[in-house]
Amino acid sequence: MDILDQVISFLADQNLDAYLVGGLVRDELLARRVKRDIDLALDGDAAELARAFANAQHGAYYLMDEEHNVARVILGDTYIDFAQLRGSLREDLATRDFTINAMARQLGSNELSDPFHGQKHLQLRQICAVSDEAFQNDPVRLLRAVRIAGELGFTLGGHTEKLMRRDAHLLEFAAMERARDEFCKILALPSPAAALRLLDDLGLLAALLPEVVALKDVPQPPPHTYDVFGHTLRVVDELEKIQAREYTEVANGEFAAELQTHFAQIVSAERARGVLLRLSALLHDVGKPLTRALDADGALHFFAHEARGAELSEALLRRLRFSNDEIQVVLRVIREHLRPAQLAREPRLSNRAIYRFFRAAGSAGVDTCVLALADWRGKAGALDLTQDAMLRATNAILLDRYFHAHDQVIAPPALVDGHTLRRELALEPGPRIGELLEAIREAQAAGEIKTRAHALEFARKLLAV
Repeated sequence: MDILDQVISFLADQNLDAYLVGGLVRDELLARRVKRDIDLALDGDAAELARAFANAQHGAYYLMDEEHNVARVILGDTYIDFAQLRGSLREDLATRDFTINAMARQLGSNELSDPFHGQKHLQLRQICAVSDEAFQNDPVRLLRAVRIAGELGFTLGGHTEKLMRRDAHLLEFAAMERARDEFCKILALPSPAAALRLLDDLGLLAALLPEVVALKDVPQPPPHTYDVFGHTLRVVDELEKIQAREYTEVANGEFAAELQTHFAQIVSAERARGVLLRLSALLHDVGKPLTRALDADGALHFFAHEARGAELSEALLRRLRFSNDEIQVVLRVIREHLRPAQLAREPRLSNRAIYRFFRAAGSAGVDTCVLALADWRGKAGALDLTQDAMLRATNAILLDRYFHAHDQVIAPPALVDGHTLRRELALEPGPRIGELLEAIREAQAAGEIKTRAHALEFARKLLAV
């Protein structure tokens, strides 16, 4: 018996009216096979019934909304939400977001209730608000409309689009945790750049991420052919293509499996590293408007825009309530996103340079290699194939050291510690100890030091200079 059958069997014994509502009903009508999270509307004490069901099935129970009597049961990777009806079934459905989510199927009779013409809008492939107050009642629905449209390949109904433009400014006052979750789901869509363009057109991007909208009409010097905003969306487009091809072209076909594993990692909640990379792509140049300058020859520059962009992005990410772990990944990618292209211009890529890159970027150096390729490809309409090949070759070397020589080049084991240096070299405690230890590690990565004795001799020579 699957989980839905367990729910139906449990409620059949309760002698009350119960309905399947929301996305499950919609997806069944679309013959869409998706993860079966279950929403229930009940003419009874929803929290009490949820607790009883959780106990019977040995699931987890959470009271989500005491005021409206809504509780959740978690069984494995399935959520079952129990909610008490708000008035009649029609009155309850009238409180929901979109007509295609405002349908209910009664348990037992299997009768479908569709008071707001959800089936019609499914046929028209449109997202339509249930009421003119839908977005005022919950501004996060503004993002959800774009997300569901992207997931289903639907368009926005004309009147609903007008409502969204009218209420776009309300998104600024939404619960940021929920807005963050919806926005990350938008970034996870198969075509996130198209959804971002729609958000911008509706005024939602300005309400949620004004730092990104500030990139509009900021010109860039050659080889760029787009302003910073256009370039940014192009980079998201290029990253989407790289990910769709399962990272096979990042390093000339090498490390595709390792990269897929790396970007499938969950950093926080249900957000994978691959989605955070898309977020990094969106934010990687947000420092450019504040660092724009002309030199004596009239040439345009954005000196240190990556550092300034990281500062702006940290404030933005904290406003959206991202976790500290997520913030650190994104900020490191933004700070270091120019480095792979700079390394590609070196005549020879040394292990010392590779060590320094990953010392600064940490594991986010892997993410930075991928973004660097997307960044390069988003500069101009015509791709410089020679430069593209150089960057892919550089990525191959960087990733080889990260995945195949991590203990030798990226994070060599300590040959000595600070206590040893103080004792053997008669040093006083202070910052010089840390400087010596870091110089030793860098020399290890370069293959110049292999033993404890070599490390001490290397430190003596540094002190003698």
